[in-house]
Amino acid sequence: MIQICVLHRLSLPLKFPMQTAHGHIREKQAILVQLVDAEGVEGWSECVALAQPTYTEECTDTAWVMLVHHLVPRFARWLRGAAQGPDPRTVYAAFQDVRGNRMSVAALEMAVWDWYAARTGQPLASLLGGGRDRVEVGVTLGLPESLDALIHSVDRAVEQGFRRVKLKIAPERDQAPIEAVRLRYPDLAIAADANGSYRPEDAPMLQQLDVYDLQFIEQPLPEDDWFDLADLQDSLRTPICLDESVRSVRELKLAARLGAARVLNVKPGRMGGFGATLQALRVAGEAGMSAWVGGMYETGVGRVHGLIAASLPLMRYPTDLGPSDRYFERDVLKEPIAFVEPGVIQVPQCAGVADWVDRDALRRFSTATWTVDLTTF
Repeated sequence: MIQICVLHRLSLPLKFPMQTAHGHIREKQAILVQLVDAEGVEGWSECVALAQPTYTEECTDTAWVMLVHHLVPRFARWLRGAAQGPDPRTVYAAFQDVRGNRMSVAALEMAVWDWYAARTGQPLASLLGGGRDRVEVGVTLGLPESLDALIHSVDRAVEQGFRRVKLKIAPERDQAPIEAVRLRYPDLAIAADANGSYRPEDAPMLQQLDVYDLQFIEQPLPEDDWFDLADLQDSLRTPICLDESVRSVRELKLAARLGAARVLNVKPGRMGGFGATLQALRVAGEAGMSAWVGGMYETGVGRVHGLIAASLPLMRYPTDLGPSDRYFERDVLKEPIAFVEPGVIQVPQCAGVADWVDRDALRRFSTATWTVDLTTF
């Protein structure tokens, strides 16, 4: 039985700042969840919430409060009622009365999956039904300071072997950079990510991007503009990919029914965990949508879980989860995630990630730690 829960709050500086439509990201604030059972078997996961509530309403501050004051107590009560032992397929029941806060919920749910893999000695990828042992990797480039700087970054990404380049865009900062990259690389896989920065009246501007043969335009409108997203998709040849809009299977069903997108960015942490991710992939497949796994500047713990998700069926585009050393001078794993060949990463075949965690790095980057005995909580 799982007995101990430890929350580790970390701050890791990024090697370079990432500029999005919502501003600069200069460091990765993370919450790692560590579960320990009576025999010392551990399960780990990462809450992927960002430092600011700009991606969704969650951020690391709210996630910490939710975990400490609401979710871990519910989890402790659920454990006491789990007569047959914790089952990752049913842990969602511990949080059925909680509204929203899916990144916080996912952190506990995914830690149970990771613990279960370690407890049973089965690779987590096999437990979840992963079908590939390698995944292709793309790169995301922030809004550039200049076209010359952008082309330099794209040149470097191509030299490193990345299989797709995704460009952050915003109103009046879209066509020129995409055109510059397309002219230089006629055959390169290119996508665009707007982070919800356009409005319905910007549709003519987005229609002009059809000529550049993009894989998709990600989240062009705000997350709750469902009917406008559907109208925009009708007007575009380029597929719309939804990210922030889809935080639950229910929202995915709405997107599919309205025809609001043809592609889904699947982030297990955003969806509420691995269980919700598997449900979402079934719904997306039935709706004729394709999918891929995006990134949240995760540390190595979240990166391992994301790469495992990227090996699941229906994942047809490269993942954004690249090598650790692209983002951090030092990660929280003993060995950084790295390419096995240019643009390709081996899917981790670990039975839980505990043995990969660098405890010295945890201490170095720690800003807070909270430990609780679940049997007495």
